[in-house]
Amino acid sequence: MFLNDLFSIITEDKQENQVTYTIRLNKEHAIYTGHFPESPITPGVCIVQMAVDLFSHLMGSDLHLLQAKNVKFLQLIRPDEHETLQYQLHWEEMENSAYTLKIVVSDGDTIFTKMSIQVGEK
Repeated sequence: MFLNDLFSIITEDKQENQVTYTIRLNKEHAIYTGHFPESPITPGVCIVQMAVDLFSHLMGSDLHLLQAKNVKFLQLIRPDEHETLQYQLHWEEMENSAYTLKIVVSDGDTIFTKMSIQVGEK
């Protein structure tokens, strides 16, 4: 949904049941003109959707958010200050082609978001 539009992948480091993506935000995206024009921040719903997009990319399948169990927004993501981010995803496969993901969004020592979500096919 947002891959190659709101953000692009710079690097991918995959290990067993874990992957770390370094992504670059598109500071010129229309979302930032509305959220907010003079002080843009990445909306929380976009942060979650980017995680779903990254996992869908990894699995080669169009997956959707089934449930957001625990989402903590710890810091604002300002694209002018943090153009690149790391998304660390750890997953467990469940039944019915669904997955439970634990995700940390960071830039260096700054942690922006921690979340546990479930994704799968609709």
